[in-house]
Amino acid sequence: MVVSLQIFYFIALSFLLSLVITPFYVFEPKTTPLEDSTNVELHGNFLHILDFHPDPNYVSNVTARSRCHEVFQDTKRPQHMKKGISGPWGAPATVCDSPLSLIDTTFEWLENNWKNKLDFVIWTGDNARHDNDDNFPRKPEEVFMLNRMIAERFLKTFGDEKNFRKKRGPHFIPIIPSIGNNDIHPNNIISSGPNDVLTILYNIWSPFIPKGQHKTFLNGGYFYTEVIPNKLMVVSLNTLYFYKANTAVNGCKEADQPGTIEMKWLNDILKKARKRGMKVYLTGHVAPRAKQYTRSCYRRYGRLALKFHDMILGHFYGHSNMDHFFFIDAKSIRRNTRRRRKRLINHYNKVLPRSREFVEKEYAVIHINPSIIPTFFPALRIFKYNTTVVTKGDIKEDTKKDTIDDDVDSTRRRRRDRSSATNTFLTPLGYTQYFINLTHANLYPNITPEYTIEYTTWDDYRMKDLTVSSWLQLTQKIVSRGLRSSLWKKIQEHLMVGTRSLIRRKKKKHYEPAESREKGPEDYLVSELAF
Repeated sequence: MVVSLQIFYFIALSFLLSLVITPFYVFEPKTTPLEDSTNVELHGNFLHILDFHPDPNYVSNVTARSRCHEVFQDTKRPQHMKKGISGPWGAPATVCDSPLSLIDTTFEWLENNWKNKLDFVIWTGDNARHDNDDNFPRKPEEVFMLNRMIAERFLKTFGDEKNFRKKRGPHFIPIIPSIGNNDIHPNNIISSGPNDVLTILYNIWSPFIPKGQHKTFLNGGYFYTEVIPNKLMVVSLNTLYFYKANTAVNGCKEADQPGTIEMKWLNDILKKARKRGMKVYLTGHVAPRAKQYTRSCYRRYGRLALKFHDMILGHFYGHSNMDHFFFIDAKSIRRNTRRRRKRLINHYNKVLPRSREFVEKEYAVIHINPSIIPTFFPALRIFKYNTTVVTKGDIKEDTKKDTIDDDVDSTRRRRRDRSSATNTFLTPLGYTQYFINLTHANLYPNITPEYTIEYTTWDDYRMKDLTVSSWLQLTQKIVSRGLRSSLWKKIQEHLMVGTRSLIRRKKKKHYEPAESREKGPEDYLVSELAF
């Protein structure tokens, strides 16, 4: 009898685990490596999207103080974050996560407008709700269920289900996910691999991970994809091994630490890419900044970014929800500053050289994409990149053996190429940021909202491309024109994705919703604004 009960419990447990890690389709979608494709049509566009934070417990028309869960939940957030009534499409500028209706309308809009116009997708994590309500604590099953749900939406949106049974592909464009700090349980904490968390995420993301890299992902949660065969590589980093909040690991000093191992892997991958004449985009969830990375990991990332400046054409991250950019510069890597720059414009002023001339090789630009979760208004970006093929190789192989800890100055002297500073093949040219004005959308619960253009780098910033040179020129304009300039006001408005005036009103002591409507989406929260 005891043996029978043990067998029963074993079968039940096996069944529950299968619900979490079973692939999405009976016939698992397969992709033929793009290297095997003779003709790859380039549209010159890619999507960067992140921080969905879907919340199955979201309830419309309840107070934001309850996390939009109806049951009251106190919070240590500032008062203006507690103000608001949840709307049918989300609660902008509040502590609430995303309703499933917002997730649905996002993928519906992408399918209707961009399904056959993108070359690849950069998807940088946080696919589960926050663990911020004691009345509805997160469980591991829910976290991985939500990860699986978002992954399935990507496959259905950018795939062709009619072709899933065919032996030849590809059946969907390259999609490059990376692990967010809320994609795991408990949040922020992940130990060295292989482990159960990476195994489950591998089973969820296996359609996106190229052949030959499965073991790498199981061991560390990172991989790369050649989105354009032999031309462009997108690297997905597991930034949680660099993250200060991950107390299960200890930075990038000791040789056996997973962060050290990942940095060595990245150095080797970049060296191989250079020898093959390829360009690289680096992607991940938590951005490389001194206040978020451990000191050792921040320095190592910065050294790699500058050492391989000739081939790394972009750094794409998220996590902060705010739309902005910042620099890693050679001086900060050498002096290893840890000081927080609370004002973004102070950061720009700090990194710019005192002379009018600047050396692009001394800088790496970090792009921070806004989020789908309505910390502000939900937003995503469509990037356009240069598809004009260079017939002659513009990268010379460096035969000198180097390591991740090479001096930045000596490395810079060996690099003659200026790809990150000049517009060349595969250089990002600009982006269009799309958003949903939830204040307006929530007034019409029966009409599915559409993403509309918030701004473009061409029209609003007058940038001809997204090279380091162009970002430095924009930074010079911001600093020289000052805090009262129209350009800086525009930067601040974009920083909060159109919610700046809403947040100002919510900070007032006697905040009142607009009289033109009943209780609606004019009450909501904002997250940390420290840089």
